[in-house]
Amino acid sequence: MTLRLTNSEMSTWRRCERKWYWESYRGLRKREVLPAGTPLAIGSRVHVALAAFYSGGSATDALAESIARDLATFPEHEAQILKDQDLCSAMIEGYLEWLEETGVDADLRVIAAETKLEVPITFGVTLLSKLDARVERHRAGTPTRMALEFKTVGDLTSSLPTLALDTQLLTEHLVEFLHLRERGQEGDRAQGVLYRMLRKVKRTDRAKPPFYSEEEVPHSVEELRNHWRHVVAYAGQIQAARARLDAGETHHSVTPPSPQSSCSWYCPLLGACKLANAGADVEGYLSDHFEVRDPLERYAGIGQVDL
Repeated sequence: MTLRLTNSEMSTWRRCERKWYWESYRGLRKREVLPAGTPLAIGSRVHVALAAFYSGGSATDALAESIARDLATFPEHEAQILKDQDLCSAMIEGYLEWLEETGVDADLRVIAAETKLEVPITFGVTLLSKLDARVERHRAGTPTRMALEFKTVGDLTSSLPTLALDTQLLTEHLVEFLHLRERGQEGDRAQGVLYRMLRKVKRTDRAKPPFYSEEEVPHSVEELRNHWRHVVAYAGQIQAARARLDAGETHHSVTPPSPQSSCSWYCPLLGACKLANAGADVEGYLSDHFEVRDPLERYAGIGQVDL
């Protein structure tokens, strides 16, 4: 059986093997998650709007449509959804103004927006990635291929020291590199990732600019080669864990937990984790609060995009 690996799964594996067991191995997701009031919800709405914009559509219309869908599905949470709308609208409107004022997109050619790619990484393993956009930047007459990545952030500086090591950016670049090499276009390989940050603020009089920023994050062939080695190593660990679990070994032995103080706000499975350690009815709790979903559902239709 082929292991279809993502950066998200590898990140979960590194952080907590028990969380990986429940989320990736068993496919558990919390029931009816409110699409509002969280960093993930804000980021998702902004991504939807910008995907529409870089596909030639209207960012504001796309945002309004996503808000309307959620209001129809979760009318009891109208106040929180509308609060998120105010924030996201301010962020998107400001971003479009920033583009106009700075001209940062003037030398960009969009090859494709929101592209899903899957490439073989080693025997029995493929690597998946979802790029916000694939672009070419034309400067001094020399086009440079890059992946465009949007990130909603609390500030514009905290992530800078580790951007070159960011596994999401490395994975996006590696998948793009391997995809082009498979097609005989290695000479056109992407040079890295164009990282666009949007601060999660309404830009009121009390908010201090700047609110938007761009960083070019290049990776050398050697950096990509070493990231490939890391991916292969994680794949081997995950395949071994899956084999042991498939054989009936208890998850307590195969995938022990890694409790941290951030679990209180980061992990939706904290309650289940406490029950599992105590030998209580964790399966009843999971059945009441979680449902089985395909962990790779966001990559549906991946074979349909081949640019």
